[in-house]
Amino acid sequence: MIYDLIVVGNGIAAQTFLFELFTKLDVKKRQNFSVAQIYSEEIAASCSLRTTATVSLSGIEEGVSDLGNELRESYFLFEEFQKTHNPAGVEKVAQVISYSNDKDRAKMIRRYKVLKKVSHPILKEEQEGIQLNSYLVQPLLFNSWFKDQLSHHDIVQKKKFLKKFTKINDGIIECELHNNEVLKTKKIVLCTGAYAKLFSEFSDETLDFKNTQTVPGSFLERSVNLLRPSFYVTINELNLIYRSEEQTLIVGSASSNGGIIMADYKELNGILDMFNQKCNFSIGHLSDFKIVTGLRHKGVRRRAIAKALDLEKNIYMISGLYKNGFTSSHLCAKKVLSEINL
Repeated sequence: MIYDLIVVGNGIAAQTFLFELFTKLDVKKRQNFSVAQIYSEEIAASCSLRTTATVSLSGIEEGVSDLGNELRESYFLFEEFQKTHNPAGVEKVAQVISYSNDKDRAKMIRRYKVLKKVSHPILKEEQEGIQLNSYLVQPLLFNSWFKDQLSHHDIVQKKKFLKKFTKINDGIIECELHNNEVLKTKKIVLCTGAYAKLFSEFSDETLDFKNTQTVPGSFLERSVNLLRPSFYVTINELNLIYRSEEQTLIVGSASSNGGIIMADYKELNGILDMFNQKCNFSIGHLSDFKIVTGLRHKGVRRRAIAKALDLEKNIYMISGLYKNGFTSSHLCAKKVLSEINL
């Protein structure tokens, strides 16, 4: 059998692409369009369940840069998706953004121009800063919702690691899994996140793979019932997040150079002390938290990758969603689907 399309990966990029693919296909086309999905969470875990999972526009203006324009379009596509499909695990909240020192105040003025007095039920005092409408995502519940939606479609799942793939006759792509099983397809979409560089040999000269990076991102997490609604407070570009339904408190980012190997405990204690001083309740001590780390792929100048890797346009990649997976995945799916002849 030769599949019409194979998607590699099972993170937010792959799930969003598959969801948008079947949304775009009409009923008749769906019945005659064969799709397989290849992934291995054991060997190549996605970052989608290891993230603070926030969605915010955060003062990004239109027309300043290509990256800014893409992030804005991605944010509004996510909002449209949320309003249209009402996925489980998404909650709209008021995000308060403030500072605790002159350096971070200057950063905020450069970004937001005007700061105002803002208050929040968890803060002891009124702060100078801004307030935005933002979203919190519960990764497990959101992931389960996608799985349920995709289960209604005929997707052949191979939970094996893709060892390699090769172009053979007539543009057909032969995929070899690590158990030596072979699948054939007309087109392949690589949603491989931090493992994107494994397939850099298939890229033409227009994609600068050499200057993309695999970047660890860490945060602190604890399970605790705070007996209060969800909240999202940012001070000095550090987030304090509470998802009330799953009773999860998050402090992040906790990343530092080498942080994937060893955390900077002095710095982490300083972050917790700062939030404990600002909040009207104790968020706890470092010993109450665990450190969670995910691996992300960062594109050149932080721009996401959503394009064909070959001149024949049989091999596509969606990657580089660094820090914006829940939004950029929609724009990337839109771009790739506009190129694939369905």
